[in-house]
Amino acid sequence: MVAKSRPNPQSSKRMTWGILFALVIVILYTAGWFYLASMAKDRVRTELANTAGQGETLECQSLSARGYPFSMYISCSGFNFRDKDQTLNAATSAVNVGASLLSFRTVQTQLTGPAALAMSGADPLKADWDNLKASARIDGRSPQNISLSADNLRVQTVTAENAAAPATLSLLGLQFDLNSLEEPLQAKMTFDDLRLTGDKSLAALPELDGLIDITSPASLAAFKEPDESGSLLRGKSLQLNQMLFLLPSGASISISGPLAVDSEGLANADLKIRLTNAPAIGQTLQAAFPDQAKNINTVVFALGSMPKDETGATIVPVVIKEGKISAGFIPLGRVPRL
Repeated sequence: MVAKSRPNPQSSKRMTWGILFALVIVILYTAGWFYLASMAKDRVRTELANTAGQGETLECQSLSARGYPFSMYISCSGFNFRDKDQTLNAATSAVNVGASLLSFRTVQTQLTGPAALAMSGADPLKADWDNLKASARIDGRSPQNISLSADNLRVQTVTAENAAAPATLSLLGLQFDLNSLEEPLQAKMTFDDLRLTGDKSLAALPELDGLIDITSPASLAAFKEPDESGSLLRGKSLQLNQMLFLLPSGASISISGPLAVDSEGLANADLKIRLTNAPAIGQTLQAAFPDQAKNINTVVFALGSMPKDETGATIVPVVIKEGKISAGFIPLGRVPRL
């Protein structure tokens, strides 16, 4: 007879202890995750209460924790905000804020539409989207590397039922990146298929792709601090690295250069406007504003005498000096004090 092999008692014992050890680790990890989730929810409740104490209102409906086992997100089934001056009201559907436990310094936020926004002195807005996400790296108290992306974003004014068609802005894609709230400003935004509708002129404009890239020695937070006169812009400056709009025809409009507002509210700028295929741009504007066709023709004809760069694009220098604006040698009027 062939002898049967018997299991090694030491091997079986090691396997049993290994399974028990893994089970203990899972239990401890699970308990730790739910403990941290409870602390996070308590922290959110405390911050909401502190904000209310400062005169602002933040409401998180059905607060819960999600994401076990490898992430932790604090979720609200609905979110409402009202500032202390009662000039801004915002509400949205579900909000999820949290981080992966493998990269806990990067906080991610996902919002579910629709949303509503009301500001004093302006028509209320409603918005919806297919996917809207934001992220930021938390170093200390100031967020860094702030990013926001949206797919199929639609923003519309809310009007009475018998009013004219509401103004609507739609975007196939949006990407916004900001370096920080407190450091010198570096911001960049790209968008695809920007469309404005709501009246005949806007409906006639084609879809636009674009890029806006700006820097400033001031931080974004500084632009929220008014001076003695109540102005948010006086004493501020920025560099418009590029503001680019692309038409389906291949024509484009690009603007770049420095801008500043002095302590008296007078604007100063030295801008370069670059136009590719100016006749196509003129045709687009004529289709949108047929009652201005003659003036548009005159402007397009005048652009023919403007200098060209090495690619043949038209270059239009625009200078604003102490509020006086001119394009080349042609005075265009004044910019009001800001």
